Amino acid sequence: MSMARTEFMAAAPPVTTHGPMLRESGALLRLGWPIMLIALVNMGMSITDTMMVSLMFGAEALAAVSVGSDLYSIIFYICAGTLGGVAPFYAAAVARGDAADRARLQRIGWAMAVLLALPAVPLIWFAPQWLKLFGLDAGLLALGESFTQVMALTLIPMLGVTLYRTLLTAAENPHAFLKVTLAMLPLNALGNLVLMQGLGPIPAFGPMGSGLATLLVALGTLIALLVMARRKVVAVPAAVFDWHGLLAVLRVGLPIGVTAATETGIYLAVTLYAATLSAADVAAHTLTLRMAGIAYAASFALQQAAMVRMARAAELQVTGDTRAVLRASLWLSLVGGTLLLVLLSFGAEPLAVWFFDASPAGLAAIQVAIVLLVLLGLLQFVGYPGLAGLGLLRGQKDTRLPMIFKLMAYWGIGAPLGIWLCEVNGLGVTGLWIGLVSGAFITTALTLARLYTRRSAPDQFAPDLRAQ
Repeated sequence: MSMARTEFMAAAPPVTTHGPMLRESGALLRLGWPIMLIALVNMGMSITDTMMVSLMFGAEALAAVSVGSDLYSIIFYICAGTLGGVAPFYAAAVARGDAADRARLQRIGWAMAVLLALPAVPLIWFAPQWLKLFGLDAGLLALGESFTQVMALTLIPMLGVTLYRTLLTAAENPHAFLKVTLAMLPLNALGNLVLMQGLGPIPAFGPMGSGLATLLVALGTLIALLVMARRKVVAVPAAVFDWHGLLAVLRVGLPIGVTAATETGIYLAVTLYAATLSAADVAAHTLTLRMAGIAYAASFALQQAAMVRMARAAELQVTGDTRAVLRASLWLSLVGGTLLLVLLSFGAEPLAVWFFDASPAGLAAIQVAIVLLVLLGLLQFVGYPGLAGLGLLRGQKDTRLPMIFKLMAYWGIGAPLGIWLCEVNGLGVTGLWIGLVSGAFITTALTLARLYTRRSAPDQFAPDLRAQ
């Protein structure tokens, strides 16, 4: 038995019925809250960009930059998810106290970032040309071309930032990343103001200035993280690059990237479909989507925390701890989902009334928004355990079947059901959201069934083969 495992077991207090689960719940919350704040701060930056472009340059400019921004987001989430494949391996190396393996995995992460950037950056850069083939307005694409190209360059430092965020989370130290992110929030707003309007010798770049500010913030964040990493670097012997290890991490990471694209894509598809419906449907959907982003930050944090804690427990092969992680994660997901269902159900009407005016169009939007917000609460209730289960499976490097579950549930069942309810039953955007809730419910059922199967099988909580 390894020294790290012996020390871990020796330090553990006597086992009680609820003690391990309560202890693990505390560990999950301590790890999860900074991850949630990071997601909220990043969302705040995005909202700031949107508001400032809209206020300064109007709806047409906002529409022009939104095309490039949305495309960038989809590609970024695919890349970020793929880089996330490093996390369970790195968490296991941290649990073992293996500095050489941590350095090896960091080199693998940088190689993955380069490989992902090679196709992704040109794909975004030339988007105004190839998106015309899908019938998008050529004038709108031309108006947002410079912004889109700046966002293509932004992806390069953001992949490095994402890698460090992944490694810090896997090492259970997301607080360091949170500090850097909080420092960049006001700089992002200031950069928008200066670069869009100009100041002294700095010319006014218009809407493209928002993209330049994002690029500068990404570079600043990466530089700060590189400096922090150099201060804590541990000297390890140089080694030949581990190509087999890279393939092992990619086998875990690529399904995560596809899953991220599935989640992002289904909401983008609903947004595009809702844009063809009534003004009340569009307005109500917009409000609900903003609330969904806030709610998702908490569930994403639990998902990431569950992945890291399960990877650590599985590596140390302490069966009681793997069970405690599983029970604590699912318990917290049930509590979180129930809390959001209650808050959104009781807060739906006050929130909708506060958000919309008392005009006929506003009153119509209020009625639709109340229903959508309740559906959002129901989606959180049925979806939270599935997201926690997804994190637990990723901690065991099980990512391919969960990817298939999500693709099948959302695109194979939820999307067709939503369109049928919208068009045939005349439910409008409400039908689309019922489809989303159905997709979340099916995903959760399949994910928990997979988790139960792994738990019931012998040695399923033992660590998978390392990427060596």
